[in-house]
Amino acid sequence: MKKTNLVKAFAVMAIMAASAFFVGCANSAGGYTSKYAVGDIVLNDGTKVSYDVAKDYSDEELTEMKAKAIAVIFKADTENKKALGVGLIEEGGDPWCVKDALAYNINISSIQCIKDGDEGNYTFSIDTDGSDNFEQIKEKLLKTNPSSDTDDESRYKAFYFAINYKNAVGSNVKNSVYEDGWYLPTIAELYDIYKEITAVNEAINICDSTKLGDSWYWSSSQHSYDEYACSFNFATGAFYENTKNHLNNVSIAIRAFD
Repeated sequence: MKKTNLVKAFAVMAIMAASAFFVGCANSAGGYTSKYAVGDIVLNDGTKVSYDVAKDYSDEELTEMKAKAIAVIFKADTENKKALGVGLIEEGGDPWCVKDALAYNINISSIQCIKDGDEGNYTFSIDTDGSDNFEQIKEKLLKTNPSSDTDDESRYKAFYFAINYKNAVGSNVKNSVYEDGWYLPTIAELYDIYKEITAVNEAINICDSTKLGDSWYWSSSQHSYDEYACSFNFATGAFYENTKNHLNNVSIAIRAFD
């Protein structure tokens, strides 16, 4: 082969190699594959089962799965955010806080979650992540009081149901790696569940747990009025507000999964 042809051949090979390199980089950086999907059932041994797989289980396999099931994924993980799942046990009759709690008559503006937009296309601002909301309540109280009463579980029962979710009968969480990290969701996180309510309830139902439905569910979000907190109805998609000592609402717990 002549020298000029050799040069051309090497040049072509170099271009092809460079092209392959950059395509490879694009493919590796371009598409994040989620570990979790909406409707996945998380088990206490660190594994998960999709609803499509679980619905074809034998009775024996279902029994084994139910004994380990702890949550249903309602928001898949992304490259920058962990997946979110809702616990399978709920509790009714707990107040957000009792009337003589220090947080009852004050407005914790940092945990307000402001809804905007039209039905079906709502957006939320200020505080959309409830994982530190109870801590923010404590911080607010310490700014205006010599001490906080947030260590008293009897005063903040809805919050403590979520925080101590491992103690909920039937949660299957105790003595697993998922004991901690549970919290009362914001109104935005309740709405995220509602957007996937069909898939979430199908998975909850196959675990023999109570489907999310026609009740008012507490959020950890402060309303614009001092003595009110926000609530949500999964049957109607309606938002509401209740006095913080209201006793007819339901509490649920959510958690991040990685």
